Amino acid sequence: MRQPTHRIERLAFGEGTPYETRLAPAAEAGRRVIRSEVAAAVRGAMRDVVETGTARRAAGALRGRDGRPLAIGGKTGTGDNRFEVFAPGGRLVESRAVSRTATFVFTIGDRLYGVVTAHVAGPAAERYAFTSSLPVQLFRTLAPELAAPLLAKP
Repeated sequence: MRQPTHRIERLAFGEGTPYETRLAPAAEAGRRVIRSEVAAAVRGAMRDVVETGTARRAAGALRGRDGRPLAIGGKTGTGDNRFEVFAPGGRLVESRAVSRTATFVFTIGDRLYGVVTAHVAGPAAERYAFTSSLPVQLFRTLAPELAAPLLAKP
């Protein structure tokens, strides 16, 4: 569901005067952008990545107010981004690192989502060999501190 964007929750003008005016956004319903069956399949696949796949470290990283683990879904990815030059016949004649990236895209329940990315640009990338396990571990380490204020809201 695409939810409406609200940047300002409320404006109040002339408080305590006869001209007092309060403005608030009108309640808008979300708009479906993909079929619910497709969304459920993707959500299940993302939860599998955390429960049994490449993001297993993220499993159990967060708990709800009742103490039970929150459903976390994710997708990992790693890139060794290179510039390569080939000679006639397909022989590799040059290969140099352009950058190295590793990413963990995550969802927490049905309300929160985010991305953790590790990135090294330029020739220095040649010296790094990290995988998507790095941003997954960063998520696991930082999630409780970052999410605590968000998860406390109803």
